[in-house]
Amino acid sequence: MRSYYFKVLKCFVFCIFWLLAFPSSLFAQDPATNAQDTTRTGYSTGTISLPNPGSIVSAYEYDPLLDRYVYTEKIGRYNLSVPLILTPEEYQQLVIKEEIRNYFKSKNNAIADNREGDVNVQQDLLPSYYVNSSFFENIFGGQEIEVVPQGSVAMDLGLLYTKQDNPAFSPRNRSNLTFDFDQRIQLSLLGQIGSRLSVIANYDTESTFDFQNQLRLEYTPTEDDIVQKIEVGNVNMPLNSSLIQGAQSLFGFKTELQFGKTTITGVFSEQKSERRTVNIEGGATVEEFERFAIDYDQDRHFFLAHYFRDKYDEALENYPFINSNVQIQRVQVWVTNRTNNIQNLNDTRNIVGIQDLGESNVPGNIGLNQAPGTFFNRPPGSFPDNANNDLNPFGINGTAESILTPAIRDISTVQSGFGGLTVSEGIDYAKLENARQLKPNEFNLNSRLGYISLNQRLSNDEVLAVAFQYTINGRVYQVGEFANDGVDANVSTGDVGEEVRVNQNLVVKLLKSTVTNVNEPIWDLMMKNIYSLGAFQLEKEDFRLNILYTDPQPLNYITAAEDANVPLPEDVEETTLLRVFNLDRLNFTNDPVVGGDGFFDYVPGITIDPQNGLVIFTSVE
Repeated sequence: MRSYYFKVLKCFVFCIFWLLAFPSSLFAQDPATNAQDTTRTGYSTGTISLPNPGSIVSAYEYDPLLDRYVYTEKIGRYNLSVPLILTPEEYQQLVIKEEIRNYFKSKNNAIADNREGDVNVQQDLLPSYYVNSSFFENIFGGQEIEVVPQGSVAMDLGLLYTKQDNPAFSPRNRSNLTFDFDQRIQLSLLGQIGSRLSVIANYDTESTFDFQNQLRLEYTPTEDDIVQKIEVGNVNMPLNSSLIQGAQSLFGFKTELQFGKTTITGVFSEQKSERRTVNIEGGATVEEFERFAIDYDQDRHFFLAHYFRDKYDEALENYPFINSNVQIQRVQVWVTNRTNNIQNLNDTRNIVGIQDLGESNVPGNIGLNQAPGTFFNRPPGSFPDNANNDLNPFGINGTAESILTPAIRDISTVQSGFGGLTVSEGIDYAKLENARQLKPNEFNLNSRLGYISLNQRLSNDEVLAVAFQYTINGRVYQVGEFANDGVDANVSTGDVGEEVRVNQNLVVKLLKSTVTNVNEPIWDLMMKNIYSLGAFQLEKEDFRLNILYTDPQPLNYITAAEDANVPLPEDVEETTLLRVFNLDRLNFTNDPVVGGDGFFDYVPGITIDPQNGLVIFTSVE
């Protein structure tokens, strides 16, 4: 009996040490986990416990002949595995371990219930801890340790394989396999030790500045102590004097001392911010911005079809005159429904976005690798229209030729609705259930140049698709289906008495998929010639834009490179880059002049969007 209590005492002391050193592993166990899960199958890893389903009966039985405990797992009369045999000593250790664990969990739940006053109140991720020490209480002003973490962590993992058939590289360096991952962490931590020490931490991988990630330890003694406050981490030193100006966003050590009526504040830190002066002229701010060529405003501006992208440079060659007889009359924009709001049935529909819908047989504009011989019904360079290829959605019901079948109307049978055509989801098409239609105030349409600009940037996993209608020389063309084109949102199928309601899909033009592949033609539909300045309500007065170029390496270092055989234009070196990029051909009154005037042509709607702070180049690349 003495040996038994001695073992219990050892287990109790071990659990106390485990509670203080590794509290998360102790409280992460699921109370529904059976003892046999840990002993027999190893389902419990210390952080995640999965109980057996109710159909599996797990039990220990004592065999008096063998003097052993036999553990079995059965479904009905059938054993699922080989029985586990334990000696009485092993079984005793198992029972002691489970009883101690259940004891501490019951104590923790009782403390949490008393603190909250309601057992139904959701508890924190980490419980509160208590240190029964008078020395600890004298220093920190209490015995309770409370840590409250909040936030989210998301991570995308992948592999990136590149191969370049470049004779300038060695055979070993022509192919490369690397890991490609993207992490998004937004975490905040609030810790309180007693009543005097607090810990505050904020971390966001998408923060604009590094100093926005805060970490501070703050110790506040009683008002009678000499040391009034101690701060470690992100601190600040504000001063009310104009002679010696204070600083924000410091990282270091700060203390406040009081000797009677004398107060001393000392800071030893590193300054992680910079001071910027903003000039105010006539009620407006004048500020400088700097953008690199790769910093274009991605996932916000899209051409409606490859035709508009191919004609973009030609249409703006002689701006402000737009050489285009296109006039887009209607457009419906569909995106992923993030909020899953389906209350307004007029603004939510199931859609199937097809990459090649309305495209003509132009090299580089078609994504299908193996298209039928009669796939294209109109010559290359034709205006975008549903009748350009055999993906015409108006032919699904037999009114025109189409390779699409009625199966494409059902969200569950989209793949079989292409009539045997080899397609890949995410590349050739994308299906979206309960897609949300954007309101007119959520995007801007350039009806002459054929592109849209969204108010909010799309995420990598969001889908964008459109249906639009336009006129050229009095003739009407349409790409995709509108919600009011006769495709009912709900139809009845099946025999009498077995009616089934089906939400029919709209067939629309795909502009962005969840899969990003730069080799697919859809990649070219995202505009890469629009740059956001991060400012709004721009004014023409005192607006200056310059383009600077620095050669990263001399030309003789790329003798064997792929682009070495392409000579540079003779007039580039002696011409301002504003002229090279066709952004300087007007004078201050927007009249064309030979050679330009040396300044950026401020033409709203063509070279700049003053309201949204966008600089627009007159060439797609």
